[in-house]
Amino acid sequence: MKEVEWGLIHGEGTIVCYCDQCSSTEEFEFDDSQPDYRAAQQQLFDIGWKSLKISGEWHDFCCEECRNKYVKENT
Repeated sequence: MKEVEWGLIHGEGTIVCYCDQCSSTEEFEFDDSQPDYRAAQQQLFDIGWKSLKISGEWHDFCCEECRNKYVKENT
């Protein structure tokens, strides 16, 4: 799951990414009023996060173990 937390200065904020299994987080700042989800997703992949579409919705996981556990418990 990804959320945007807007900063106090107009146009600044943070994309907060949560692991859908363990609630671990990663944050990516931006300052141009344009949260770049594609760049954030690439950075997540670069540090080993996984994504999976389940029942038409995308889910993010901090590791393969969390992904596998989530699938086992929710499908």
